[in-house]
Amino acid sequence: MGSARTPQPDLRLFVAVYPPERAARAMLAELDAISIPAHRVTPVEQVHMTLQFIGDTRTKDLERVRESVERSVSGIHSFVLTPMRLLTLPERRPARLIAATTDAPAALLEIHRRLAHRLARETRKNTSDRFLPHFTLCRFARGTTGARADREIACEPFRVASVSLVKSVLRPGGAAHAEVARFPLADD
Repeated sequence: MGSARTPQPDLRLFVAVYPPERAARAMLAELDAISIPAHRVTPVEQVHMTLQFIGDTRTKDLERVRESVERSVSGIHSFVLTPMRLLTLPERRPARLIAATTDAPAALLEIHRRLAHRLARETRKNTSDRFLPHFTLCRFARGTTGARADREIACEPFRVASVSLVKSVLRPGGAAHAEVARFPLADD
């Protein structure tokens, strides 16, 4: 007699904001101005800001997730993001990546708050206090030392007009992303 098998998740999902290609290239170009150890640069088409990591999800739950994201962005107007600094993250432990941090417009924080409320698997107090808006530009191998960045950058602000639900497939050379759905924000 065999035991019933629990269906395994087949989607690894997150909600993200993608900058226009020109803005992504400008942020990546800022890496050229600093000296850092060996790293893997984020491909321009994968530069994004994670608003909510959902994680492993069964295909049968995809429609529920789509509806939650759609409701989370409902009534939120498009907004402008301004890249501000190159910063090593995490700041107080061995470096894992360098990111371009941005300002935190109220619309961005509201979307994040709504997504966390609807989709976070663990309920945390003050999730907005822990959210640091950023675009990952490069990653380091584990145990990399000497990787520190904290400097202002001069990249043009850009308008965010949509939020994406994205599927991530982990591969040895890095994750591959595929947009599952795009949710437009209200026009200003």
